[in-house]
Amino acid sequence: MKKRICFLIAYVLFSSGCAPKGLEPPTSNLDLELPTFTIQPFFTIEPADTSVPPTETPYLQTQICSPLMGESLGELPEIITQLFKMPRATQDDGHHGVDFAFYRRKDLLSIDDLPILSVINGEVVTVINDKYPYGNAIIIETPIDSISPILLDQLNLLSTQPTVVPDPKFNWVPGELPFQLSETSRSLYIVYAHLKYPADINVGDKVSCGQQIGQVGNTGDSSNPHLHLETRVGPSGARFNSMAYYTAQSTQSERYNYIVWRVSNLFQLFDPMVLLSIKG
Repeated sequence: MKKRICFLIAYVLFSSGCAPKGLEPPTSNLDLELPTFTIQPFFTIEPADTSVPPTETPYLQTQICSPLMGESLGELPEIITQLFKMPRATQDDGHHGVDFAFYRRKDLLSIDDLPILSVINGEVVTVINDKYPYGNAIIIETPIDSISPILLDQLNLLSTQPTVVPDPKFNWVPGELPFQLSETSRSLYIVYAHLKYPADINVGDKVSCGQQIGQVGNTGDSSNPHLHLETRVGPSGARFNSMAYYTAQSTQSERYNYIVWRVSNLFQLFDPMVLLSIKG
């Protein structure tokens, strides 16, 4: 190995003209293996942006608002004129909500025309125009998974219960709902009934907690101006075009919707004051 290195050095010196004078380049039959080098091109590759955009954190509702302007949640029990009363299974009795009314309160002579406010963020899913018994009414849906766990713990909603067959005395014809209900998600539904005027909002409109959605009136099955507030939990996706009790003026579709909503237990009823007593 040393001989090969020496020979290589001598060869380089003689080839470059730097060899001492008088010295001749050595000769050898040895095959000389000189190292070869290949220059590889150098590239700078910018790293591709493979980061996943952040997922937007869903907004969870943490607030409950009073349904009446000028009345705080704590004051509502003072103006209840009819309490909630759970109906019997298969029947349409009891009192499905809670009624609020007053005369000569604060600086007002009557609750008539008082602005009605949305209790929670949601979407308008049904608008009823002057039908018995709700009169002018609005139903607003709020998905359960949009409500904060803190509020849900206080609400203590019942687990899904089986539906029932309504009493035969309800002269109604079974049919099909014109909308598709979710099989996995549930929603809170709130009815605001006996509004003074037909709703000035439309199905599909989004409303926020505390937003005005109507005014207290005396329409439908009502003997004096008051707000009837009704709360239910059921499968998400309900979109009733109308509903009405069995009368000569109601259609078969309206009667079917009414029975599904009020009697079938598909949309489970609970006391609205449970919702209105929640501490955010």
